[in-house]
Amino acid sequence: MQPRPPDFIGIGAQKAGTWWLRTQLARHPGVWMPPVAELHYFDRPLEGAVFPPATAADRLSDSARLEEAVAAIEGLAKAGDFHGAAWRAAYEFLDQDDDWYRMLFAPAPAASIAGEITPRYAICGDAEIAHMHAVAPAAKLVFLLRHPVERFWAQCKMMHGFGTLQAGDAAAMRLFDSSNGRPRGEYTRTIARYCRRYDPAQVLIAFQDGLARQPREALRGVFGFLGLADVPVDDAAIRSRVNETADPRPIPDSLRTRIEAAYRTEMEALAEVFGGYATGWLDGSPPDDAAPVVRLTAAHVDAIETRPARVRAARTRPPCRVFCVSMQRSGTTSVGDWLEAHGLVRAGSPTAVRRGWTRLWFEGRYEEIFAADEFRSAEILEDDPWWCPGFHRHLAARFPDAKFILLTRDPDDWFASLCHHGGGMNPGWSDIHARIYDREEELRNLLRGRPETDPAAWGLLSIVEHADHYKRAYERHTAAVQECFAAAPERLFSADLEAPGTFHEICEFVGVRPNPRLAIPKSNARTDEMSRRLAARLAGGVS
Repeated sequence: MQPRPPDFIGIGAQKAGTWWLRTQLARHPGVWMPPVAELHYFDRPLEGAVFPPATAADRLSDSARLEEAVAAIEGLAKAGDFHGAAWRAAYEFLDQDDDWYRMLFAPAPAASIAGEITPRYAICGDAEIAHMHAVAPAAKLVFLLRHPVERFWAQCKMMHGFGTLQAGDAAAMRLFDSSNGRPRGEYTRTIARYCRRYDPAQVLIAFQDGLARQPREALRGVFGFLGLADVPVDDAAIRSRVNETADPRPIPDSLRTRIEAAYRTEMEALAEVFGGYATGWLDGSPPDDAAPVVRLTAAHVDAIETRPARVRAARTRPPCRVFCVSMQRSGTTSVGDWLEAHGLVRAGSPTAVRRGWTRLWFEGRYEEIFAADEFRSAEILEDDPWWCPGFHRHLAARFPDAKFILLTRDPDDWFASLCHHGGGMNPGWSDIHARIYDREEELRNLLRGRPETDPAAWGLLSIVEHADHYKRAYERHTAAVQECFAAAPERLFSADLEAPGTFHEICEFVGVRPNPRLAIPKSNARTDEMSRRLAARLAGGVS
């Protein structure tokens, strides 16, 4: 047996049909694949996953892992699979380096095509891809794409089943904002990264929709790309679902709106570059002549790489940083969704929470916010801490070229929304809420009798009985922002959230053309669960 690099590598995407493809390739008499489905060799340096140590001594110092490895090897030997037992022993008991990786493909017959599929390779960075190219420079790459929103929801449901993701939009958005979320559906970035090392002719794009609708044609395309004979396939086998999540729940509309906005520019790019099934992601159904697989070309890659500049050139005003300083529950998330869907780079609530920006505002550590990569790259910044009291004045002076958006609504409606959002209690961190709404003395008095309570805990202060206090704070904020920009009205867009035309006027203000295909978002809106929590709070009485 001669160690060899793989002839092909499936690089993802997760939940896009990779297991189905592995199953079908493994049935082909000219294909050899390792017994372990996902080798996870090149993605080990990436954050967000914990792998066993690369050195065998460290790896097998874990007695439970050692016992598991020995049991697997013994099981194969007892079943008479001595080649399999030898492969598993090498897999488990040798240091994981490039020689180890090549050795994993040594059992493949000389005339066969050998390969592996690890979906997480789709989020490999330049360094990891350079490593892959150094080990397997001639490998052909297969990249499966799925509607980005559907792919993300399938990932959420998989993680719900594993118990690694809580239910609810907030948890899903935190996942999306992580390195394990959004990047998995940014297919054009993956393609561009890989083609900095691999020739585009070495890459095949396959669409998950095409695997489902045209499995025979899709497999024929994959076989041809890999240089395999077109062998007969069992129709029932290729149409069977493999590794599909049993959870039938559709993505909630509230979450779909936000993820669609985030991926809108990506989907438009895919439709422009590839057409076919990618066009169907925008239009609702693919054209009749959609091809299930596409061989990548230099023209595809050039279109991907030059599109951002073409999009920027189409703007009616030069790009600038835009802060949404509307008070919470005044359309901040909707503004972010709207402008992100129009191609602006966004830093919203999930990013602010992950980076702790509101806490930094609370502690007066503004420059730490401004130094963050996410802040420096963002074009639209919405939600807190930008609307926090007085911060707009600091932002206006610190960033003299920035623009600001202030949306207002009826104070009674605003207060009702605030009450629903927090179930009658303060939404968010109580100490920060108390600072914003001038209730710090009340919070201190409350905590005197509860020394074990963290002042940053959510929902310590009741708000439902303080309508006038909150509405005055809302009106003060609106007046303060408008006064701040009275001498520079060109820097501020101020309008009623519910007024017709507001969101199209926002596009004009920031210099993008409104997309007539996009509906005005109603993001982070009141839900039945919010209403039930508020009703329960009121039924229990307020103190």
